[in-house]
Amino acid sequence: MLGITYLYWHHAEQLQDTRRRQNFDAAAERVVSGLRDRMGAYEMVLRGLKGYVDGSSTIDQNEFTAYVEALQLDQTRPGLQALCLLEQVPQESLRAHVQSMRAQGFDRYEVRSRGGQGMYAVITRVEPRTRGNLSALGFDTGSLPAAREAMDRARDTGMMALSGLWSGGGDEDPGLMMFLPLYSGGGMPASLDGRRASIHGWVAAPFRVAAVADALMNELDPAVSLRIQDGQPWNTPAGESTDLYNSSGTALPPSVQTGGERLLAVRTFTVGGRPWTLSMEPLPAFDQRLGRDNHALIAWLGALISVLAGWFIAMQATGHQRALAMARSMTSELRTARDDLEGILQAVPDLLFELDMDGRILYHRSARADLAPAPSKAFEGRMLQEVLAPEVATEFLRALREADVQGVSLGRQYHQHTAGGERWFELSVARRHGLPAEGDADAEGPSRYVALARDVTARREAEAAMHRLAYYDALTGLPNRRLLFEQLQEALDQARGEGRIGALFFIDLDNFKQLNDARGHAVGDRLLVQVARRLERLLQGFGSVVRIGGDEFVVLIPRIANGMQASVDAAGAMAARLREGMETPHDLGSTSHSITASTGVTLFPKGDETAEDLLREADTAMYRAKSLGSNRVCFFEADMQATAEERLSLEQDLAQAVADDALDIHIHPQVDRSGAVCGGELLLRWVHPVHGKVSPARFVAIAEDSGLILRLGARVIRRACDALAQLQAAGRDLTISVNVSARQFRQDDFVAYVRDAIAYSGAPASQLILEVTETLLVENWQDTARRMAELVRLGVRFSIDDFGTGYSSLAYLKRLPLYELKIDKSFVQDAPDQPNDAAIVRAILSMAQHLRLRVVAEGVETPSQAEFLARHGCDAMQGYLYAQPIPLKEWLAAQAGETAVS
Repeated sequence: MLGITYLYWHHAEQLQDTRRRQNFDAAAERVVSGLRDRMGAYEMVLRGLKGYVDGSSTIDQNEFTAYVEALQLDQTRPGLQALCLLEQVPQESLRAHVQSMRAQGFDRYEVRSRGGQGMYAVITRVEPRTRGNLSALGFDTGSLPAAREAMDRARDTGMMALSGLWSGGGDEDPGLMMFLPLYSGGGMPASLDGRRASIHGWVAAPFRVAAVADALMNELDPAVSLRIQDGQPWNTPAGESTDLYNSSGTALPPSVQTGGERLLAVRTFTVGGRPWTLSMEPLPAFDQRLGRDNHALIAWLGALISVLAGWFIAMQATGHQRALAMARSMTSELRTARDDLEGILQAVPDLLFELDMDGRILYHRSARADLAPAPSKAFEGRMLQEVLAPEVATEFLRALREADVQGVSLGRQYHQHTAGGERWFELSVARRHGLPAEGDADAEGPSRYVALARDVTARREAEAAMHRLAYYDALTGLPNRRLLFEQLQEALDQARGEGRIGALFFIDLDNFKQLNDARGHAVGDRLLVQVARRLERLLQGFGSVVRIGGDEFVVLIPRIANGMQASVDAAGAMAARLREGMETPHDLGSTSHSITASTGVTLFPKGDETAEDLLREADTAMYRAKSLGSNRVCFFEADMQATAEERLSLEQDLAQAVADDALDIHIHPQVDRSGAVCGGELLLRWVHPVHGKVSPARFVAIAEDSGLILRLGARVIRRACDALAQLQAAGRDLTISVNVSARQFRQDDFVAYVRDAIAYSGAPASQLILEVTETLLVENWQDTARRMAELVRLGVRFSIDDFGTGYSSLAYLKRLPLYELKIDKSFVQDAPDQPNDAAIVRAILSMAQHLRLRVVAEGVETPSQAEFLARHGCDAMQGYLYAQPIPLKEWLAAQAGETAVS
């Protein structure tokens, strides 16, 4: 009985330790798996953001905010601090970068760096826009050594890179950042030098390890201490590591022993190119939660009973019954331990197999009935090939062979049909030592293999969703810019290899913005979806349709014909087919809408052009088609590229000239009927350091398209107010006219800016005349009238420039608070001699007199023109007959001099 008691106690102790070890190992694996999955989820979010940025030509703050808000990071990715967009800015471009960001609405934007260098990696976009995150805007992340190492590694490898530990200063806990590189063109260059040359930024995700780990431990098992180190395991001689997180706050978690062996789990895995070491030990609450069996007490009682058994046997016949009762008690304890182990296995959500080397199932267990096609007992004793699909069984056998050689096989994935539908599983197989051979306790039997099949369907679906976000347009479902570059490069390579000709069509909808503004974005989106479907139908499977942003679509036909001339004819026919198909009205619900498109076409291959070159050529041809009028098709020609490059160079030079205030302001004097100066019109002049004098018609158009006209126009209005103040101080009652573009007039703060300029300078508002075009007056004229009325209340007066050359709707003459009409010089030049032009001028003058509007004639160059205009009541004239435009400073000095003489 003493021997039985000892064996029972020893066996119970082993069962207790085994259960403790199994529970702890399961808890440790949950922690490691949870942390790995969370880091993987962060990386997927970052890759989705990279795909979105690569697929967009520009990213403004509103688009960036809408994209990040759609991800719902606070619900789906807890612990992620922010998503950032970093732009690489050279030292020489730093000033232009700051000015550009301020022009986007970040008035106090500055670049902050912790160490001077020739290249900055500046945070230009950050979401969510909390107070702490917004303080990071403009920070040079590359000035942090830990961040710079990771950014360079991401740039060189093209892969996600994790930084070392860094601190932003203050009381914040140190954190880490994930980086993915952004290359020009969206794709990753094949060579290292190419990647370094084409890097233009990064997408980044900062997070606090403590916040991530604390949330994870609270979700999984707070009774286990966790230490995370950046580097090799802490207990290896050559290991060098940095503590990222330690839940116990000590160098090593305290060992918790309650009679069993010390439990310590050390796991290592790689995150963003950096090895992480996780050390885990149980805390006192862990064993308290498990509880302790009463086998020790039973063992003491058994020993006591064993000592007394002989006396009881001698004294009583009931001793035999007591021994049987004790045996039954011990059997019950063993059964309880077995049931506990069974309960643990039943709680594991994965499919559990025990197999031999041949693939025979020795044991099977599944806590989820929807994952197993049959009860567990139906599997045991059968071969894998009998119960699983052939391809799944083959994958299992490959994993068995790998585990037999390496001891473990990880990461294999397979899918099969289950009661819950089609599911994906990740297979892990580990080899364990076989049981002792029968009759020889020292001889080890054949190895057995434990296989876990984890349901990873949700993760696969998340990866597929991220792929769709990265490569496809969310609205239309068409491929986006990033996928276009891959398809275009493949088509270009095949065309060169097979000697065939392909075609690329760049399609831009005409006047789409007007529909969007008038009917709303929902209607505009519906039209874009219908356009996408119609383009797909028109192609009939001969090519692919891509949406690259806004109302711009690209059609790629890898093989349109074999010869160049035949390809030109076929491309022209296809462009005509697409154009005619687009003209059919689209159903927008309550109404139908017809829309046209401007199309640019380029053929390939022509030489050694790249995919980016082809897209740029088609884009250039499209803009040429748009400049010729709507609903046009234009093929790319070499001189288009030269013109586009020249225009881009001129636009960059103009931006620098505006920043340096290098444009001159001239004034073209105006005279009354007697020839006395009564005012003048301000004009801009630009002397380029290389090209010399640039025509205003040329650089003003560039300023309009690029948005520079807003800064230029504001500067001219301020200078006009300053000049009026000087004239008033000199006693000169003269007017100054300033041209205002439609884009400038529509600016939200235009009225406030004019008001401030007048108040700051002290200029007489009644002497400031703002010249607008007829086009501005007929577009949304209610808003125009409201703004004009606000300015007129200040005293400002309005003039219609080039009257008679626009829409010439006379309705606005009585509805709007106008002061002056300017007759275009095309009517004035032929007025005395050509009856039609003379009649038009007389009609304008007569109408203006009845409406009590002042009239100024432009382009007066001969005495006969001046005499004709004066005879018919023209109030003022402007032209080379009286003076050419002169610098504003000289004119002001001359007017002040005349006052002094008088």
